[in-house]
Formats: sequence, C-alpha cells, structure tokens
Amino acid sequence: MKIEDWFTSMDYDLGVKLYQNAPNAKNRTLTQLKRGKSNRNMSLLISELRKLKKANLPLTKTTSSTKTKPKKVKLPQNDAAIHLELTRKQQKEDSAKSYFQKIKYGELPPELKIRFRFLKELFYDMCDLKYALNDLPEEAENEALEIILQIEDLDDQRTNIWEELEYWQTHKTLLPTKTENDYSALDPQKLLLKKASLKSSIHKMNKRLEAWRVAASNETDKLKIRKINQQIVRTEKKLHQNKIDLQKIEDLL
Repeated sequence: MKIEDWFTSMDYDLGVKLYQNAPNAKNRTLTQLKRGKSNRNMSLLISELRKLKKANLPLTKTTSSTKTKPKKVKLPQNDAAIHLELTRKQQKEDSAKSYFQKIKYGELPPELKIRFRFLKELFYDMCDLKYALNDLPEEAENEALEIILQIEDLDDQRTNIWEELEYWQTHKTLLPTKTENDYSALDPQKLLLKKASLKSSIHKMNKRLEAWRVAASNETDKLKIRKINQQIVRTEKKLHQNKIDLQKIEDLL
C-alpha cells in the first residue's frame, strides 16, 4: 500500500505497520505508536507518514545491493485522483503562505523557532485530516467523529503556539512553551480531577485578566497602570502554563 492511499482510510493499525516498514522509522516513535490508538498517537502517526510521503521514501526496508538497484515502476493512477491530490497540495501551500506570513521566522528566539516549525506540522496535519473528513461517506459517522476529535486536539495545540508567537511579537518576552510537571504516574481518576482543577483555574484567570484590562484602560495614574500591567503579564504566563499542563493531561487520558 502507498502512503497516499493510506490517507483515504487512515486505519491506525495499518498506518503503524506502514511506518514500521519504513527504512528510517524511529524506534522511540514506533514504541509510542504501538501503545495504542489515541488522539495524540493518531496525530503523531499522521505527521510521520506525511513526512515519509513528502520525502517519497520506500515503505519496505531493503537489503539489496547498491550495484543492483531495482528499477522504479510507475503504477497507473486515476487522472481524477491525481488532479485532486495536486489541487489539494497547492491549496495547502497557498493557505500556509497566507497563514504564516505575519511571522518573521528569523526574528524568533530559538525556543519559538522550534515551536513555529511544530506549528507548521500541525497546520499540514489538520489540512490532511480535514480532507479525510470531507472524503468520508455520510454513513461513516464513527470515523468522522474520530477525525473531528483529532482536529480539535490539534487545534488546541495550534492555539497555544499562536498565543506564544503573538505574545512574543507584542511584548518581546516569552510565554512558557513546555511543562516540567510529570503526570504519567497519575491514574485516570486523578488525571480527571487535575484536569477539572486546571480548567477551573483557567476560567478564573481569564475573568481576572478581563477585569484588570478594563481597569487599566480606565485608570489615569501611570504608576497604577504599570502595576496592573505587571499583574496582567504574570497572570498571562501562569495562564499559558496551565493550558500547556492541561494539554499534557488530555494527551494521557
């Protein structure tokens, strides 16, 4: 099976087998994928297979000698399918150019350059998922729901990274980009409790930020405005840290 064909069915187990047979499959990534299907693992699988498709690498490991390289055989393809693939590829490139043009990559600090590259991966993964969703027949409700959940998960990650990039462009200071908290030892019940606690904290912080911004806009004393803005900056960073922790917990559930 060719990688581009997999994107029409997006069967998780089949995708893992395709990745396992790739000559440059990473052991760490393969170990993670073999833990089973989840929103996080499905997103990882799509990302890795898309890289293989882009690189046009073979899907089977070979031990053939370099002196006797097999000839490349061109398989017949449906003209409509080829046209659709090329059209979608151009649509993604045009959308990416428009989507990322406001960010000047060369001016980003090292931490955000890593996040920006990951954001581009997320963007293309979301495009592929949306195309897969559009191609599903109307009766494939369960498959559609799975894809929608994956898109929502990627969209949450995309939103967090955009906040980091826009915050840097506005304030020239960094929001947290990762968490040092390890939740892997928590059982599902404790993870759910921690998730609820973080969501409550995020809601309260958003309310406080909204009130402080109104207060800052109505205040005339420069010293008081400065103090309010300092509160806003501290809380924005804590808020973003909570969002990253929340994303980590949702990946574990």
